[in-house]
Amino acid sequence: VAEIGNKDVIRCGLVGLDDIVGFKKGFPVFIGGAPHAGKTEVGLEFLINLAIQKDFKFFCYLGEGGTTENIFLELLHKYLQKPYQYATENEKIKAEYFVDKHFVIANDDVDFMITGFYDAVIEAENELGIKFDGTFFDPFNDLEEELQKFNGREDKFLAYALKEVRKSSKKNKRLDFVITHVADVKAITDKEGNRYMPAALPNEWSGGRTWWRRGFLMLLIYRPPVFLMDEHGRNYEENETLVYCQKAKPKGIAKLGKRSIFWDWKKNRYYCKVAGQELLSCEKIEDYNKQMPINTNFIGDEPF
Repeated sequence: VAEIGNKDVIRCGLVGLDDIVGFKKGFPVFIGGAPHAGKTEVGLEFLINLAIQKDFKFFCYLGEGGTTENIFLELLHKYLQKPYQYATENEKIKAEYFVDKHFVIANDDVDFMITGFYDAVIEAENELGIKFDGTFFDPFNDLEEELQKFNGREDKFLAYALKEVRKSSKKNKRLDFVITHVADVKAITDKEGNRYMPAALPNEWSGGRTWWRRGFLMLLIYRPPVFLMDEHGRNYEENETLVYCQKAKPKGIAKLGKRSIFWDWKKNRYYCKVAGQELLSCEKIEDYNKQMPINTNFIGDEPF
C-alpha cells in the first residue's frame, strides 16, 4: 500500500495487489466486470479482509445473492474457509459472532433509490447504535432508475447517482463499494480461431464514460480464457482472475496496472502467488512483509 502523503491508506488484504490497490475512507470503490467474472466474490473478499484486519463494519445489499440467510451462510463459509456444516460447534459460534458483528444485510425485496439506500444505512446505524465503516451495493443496475426525472436519459441518471455515492462517502467518511456490469464488449478471434471477450476498457463499463469521469478507484475483474497467454508467455490458469486498476484516485492510494489472484473453491476465497508462496488473503502477511517488504512506490503508471 502506498503511503506517499497518505498515511491512512488501507490495505485491501490481498498481498498480491498491495502494490497497485489501496483504499481510503471517504472515497468510493467501483468494481466492474462481465457476468461470472467474479466481481461480487472479489468485493466480498475485500470486505472479509477489512473486517478481519481493521474490525470494519459493513451495511450490504446483494440483490443477486439470494435470501438474507443465503448471504449470511456465504459470509460464514468465507470466514471459516469451509462450508458451515463441516465446522465444529466452537468454530460455528466464532464465525456467527464475527459475521453478525461486522455485517448487516439489507432485505433483498427493497427497490432502493440511491439516496434511499444511504438513508437506510443511517437508519440502521441509529437503530443499532453503531457506525458503519463501509457499504456494499451489488449490483448497481438494481437501483430503481428515476429516469422520468432525467427525461429518460440513462447517462444523466448515472451521473447523478454516482455523484450521490461520492457525496455519501465523503460526508460519512466511509468506503462505499459499488458493483456493476460492463457494456457489451466486442468479441475477438485469435489466430487459432478461438473467440473470446477481452477485458473491458474503463470507457466500456455499462453506462459508458460516466463511470470513468465520476469514478475514484475503478477496479475491473476479468477471467482470462486458459488459451490466452500473459506477457511472459504463460497460459492463464483455470482458477486465475485478473484485477485491473483502471483509475486511481485520490493520488497515492493506487496505481494503474493489473495483477493476478487465484480462486480456491473449497475455501471460497482468493489467494495470491507471491515470491513462490501461496498466500490466502490477509493470512501470513506479517511473515511475508519480513521477507519481502511491500512495494510502496506508486510513481508511474502501467498500461492496462
